[in-house]
This record gives sequence, C-alpha cells and structure tokens, in this order.
Amino acid sequence: MQIAALIRTQQMSALEVMAATRQQAERIQVACNPFVSFNWERAMTQARQCDQRLSAGDSAALPALFGVPFSVKDLLNTRDMCTSYGSRAFQHYQPDKDVVAVSRLRAAGAILIGKTTTPEFAAKVLTDSELTGITRNPWDTQRSPGGSSGGACVAAATGVGPLAVSTDGGGSARIPAAACGILGLKVTMGAIPHESWPFHYGNNSSISINCRHIEDLVASFNAMSGAHTLDPWSRRTTTKLSLAPSPQGSPNRKKILFIPALGGQSCDQKILTLVQQTVTDLQRAGYQVDQANSDPLAFDPGIAMQMMAANLAARVRAMTPQQQELLGSGLKILLSEKTFRSDGVGLQADAMARSQLYDRLEGLLTDYAMILTPTLNAQPPQADPTQDQRVLINGEQQGLASWWSHLSIANLTGHPAISIPCGMDEDGLPVGLHALAGWDAEQTLVDLAAQVQRLYDWTDQLPTLA
Repeated sequence: MQIAALIRTQQMSALEVMAATRQQAERIQVACNPFVSFNWERAMTQARQCDQRLSAGDSAALPALFGVPFSVKDLLNTRDMCTSYGSRAFQHYQPDKDVVAVSRLRAAGAILIGKTTTPEFAAKVLTDSELTGITRNPWDTQRSPGGSSGGACVAAATGVGPLAVSTDGGGSARIPAAACGILGLKVTMGAIPHESWPFHYGNNSSISINCRHIEDLVASFNAMSGAHTLDPWSRRTTTKLSLAPSPQGSPNRKKILFIPALGGQSCDQKILTLVQQTVTDLQRAGYQVDQANSDPLAFDPGIAMQMMAANLAARVRAMTPQQQELLGSGLKILLSEKTFRSDGVGLQADAMARSQLYDRLEGLLTDYAMILTPTLNAQPPQADPTQDQRVLINGEQQGLASWWSHLSIANLTGHPAISIPCGMDEDGLPVGLHALAGWDAEQTLVDLAAQVQRLYDWTDQLPTLA
C-alpha cells in the first residue's frame, strides 16, 4: 500500500496525509455528499501519534496499514461515531463497540476518518435518504453513484482515503463500484466476519471492499479476513491474498465463461461493446473463454428481491412504534407495496430455490474458474429521487431492476464476486466488468483484476472533481 509505505519511510508524515485527506474530503463533500459525518479530531490526533512513534525511532514491526485513512459505510457499527443506518430512526445511535472488520483495520494501524452515506437500511440501489440527502456521482453529478454503498465508492473514486469499507447484500458494493470506476469486492460469505448482520442463517450480506488500487484491496482484505466466533460462516481458515499470481494464476490455466445476458436481461450496447472487448483482450492474453448465448443458470432475480424485502420487513417489525414513525417515506412506500412471504412453505420454497441455484452454479464452476458478465446493464440513472430514475437500455426506458439484474446471484450462493473497471463509454462514464468465482477464490479474482489493469489502467482515470 503506497500511503503506508510513504509514512513508514517518512517521505510523508501521517499528519500530512491526514491533512490532505481532510482537504479533499471537504471539497468532495460539497459537490457529491458522500459522507454522513467525519472524525477529524480523533483522526488528526492518531496521525500525530503515528508520527511521534516514528520520530522516536520506533519503526520496528509497524502494522501493515500504519497511518492509512479509511472510511466505513454507515451501516456498520463504530465505537466512536454514531451509526444511523441511513435512517432518522437511528440518527443518534452510538454503538459501544466496532464491528470485527473495523476493529481489525484499526489493529492494523488504519485511521477512521468518517462514515459514508447509504440509503435507509441499504434498501435500494441508489444513495439518498431523508436523513442525509442525495449522494452524487463524481463523473456526472446529475447522476447517481448507485448504491447502497454509494458514499463509499464516491469517497474511494475521488481520493478521500484509499480504502472504503462497505457491505454488499445484493450488489451494493459492486453497483456503485462500476458506476464510479473503481474496484468493488464482495467476499465469500464469512471470509470477513459480518457479525452485526441480524440474519446469520438466510444470510445474503457480506462486508465488502471498495478502492481504486489492487494493492489496497489486498492489504485491507488481509487485515479484515479470518475466522471469528460471532459469525457462524467465518469459522474456517481464510487464505490471505497476494499481489503475486497464484500457482494457478497464469492465464493459460484459467478457463472463463462469459454470459452477456445472465438472468435473461439485455445490456445496453455501448456498455456491452466495452465488456466484450475486454473479454477478447483477456482471450488474447491467454485466458480460455467460452461464451453462453443463453442463461445456463436459469436465474430468477425475484428470489433475491423477495428475500431482501422480507428481511427488511422483519427488521422494521422489530422496531418500536416511535422508530417506525421516523422511517423515510420511500421506505414506507416500499414496505406497503411489497408482498412478503409469511407462510412457512413459501419461505422454504425460496430457500430450496436458493439451494438449487447454488448447485447449478457449482456445476458450472467445475468447468470454469470464473463467470464474467457486465456489472451493470446501463448508465447510472438520475440522482434526484424526484426525477425519472429509470435506465435506458438500447433506447428503451426500463426500471431499476433491469440495471443490476444478475448481481444478487453471488449473494444468494455466497460466492465471491468483483466489479473491475474496464473502460469509459462514449459519454465519458465508467464501465465495469463483473467476475464471480468459487468459494474462497478471491485470489482468482485479484489475479483477473491485475490482468485487466495491465490491459486498461483505470488508476490513470480520475473524475474531473478529483
């Protein structure tokens, strides 16, 4: 990680890094509104303590992320900052401890600078709420950055800290990663403990990572991953990631299945052309590529939508009447319009469909190391919720569900998945390539991201605002 190296070798002080981060954050906050709150007083104090340690000659065994600024999505508990979940109902809620992932980052030397925006309870794929207002895309501020980790991705895309900790329950880290032109890794279920998620069984959400540089993704994954007793899915050894390709990492040993229309949803041609070109370039680089012109998974996105909506309804039911009264109007409308599973047979039918999807996916992954698709099927919609927020796909206006239709597969089955920047469309907006691999195969995804970066170095592409 470059910033940690600069601090460790005293080419820059931790305080200089933090001051520059603060200056950038305050500028981007005005233009894009990616933060709920900041932690500058504590962050500056901790940066000074880093410098004092180095000045005293105590540079032995410095932690990997020594002095590195990071942000946390306002869906994850932090001991020294309020966690509102994007809701007025929890506006002043102060947790008494960090989630495990945040605690591990702090132990690795990283410094928390603030909490990033999320829609209320991460309940939609755009980032706005009655509590925090509208978060905007730095490539085009009239457009949304996507969601629900929109604030995290705007922060990472504009250089407000090299690392943003997010969550992904249906595409929430990958949607805005593609829309903002950065990396978005949804890890294997349990690879990073997610003990604060209230549904351990029937889980669909993972702690996730958003950043611009592969080195930062690797360092942060290694800091946060590993078994913890509070998350039943994390009770296993997690292999640490490396920037060096894995033993099976050479392209000629990687067989890929490219599915342009997973879930039967078409992709806008201007996006599909860029993704197809990247797949062709990967093939020229030595990857073996097959293309499926139909959906071999027979994926029904409705399974994920039903499960996510039912989980949300259960969370709302557990609130006090006073808290329910403070919920945003959009969330109330969503809850009133949805029909939720309440019968045991229906719930088990959904669980069985989820299991069958896992079986079909594992069948494909016996023959292929990865499955590639476009991350998103269209350009981002308008940011303002009072405007038409449909997306345009090949000249036809379609609902938001068409925008990200296939991403929730990885949430239903627990597999790791990543969005990788692969170019800019004709309107100057970033496009993402999506890859899904087998359980605990994050290294395979990192190897692919490194190969794509050799073909198209997105780190040279910055929004004008940055």
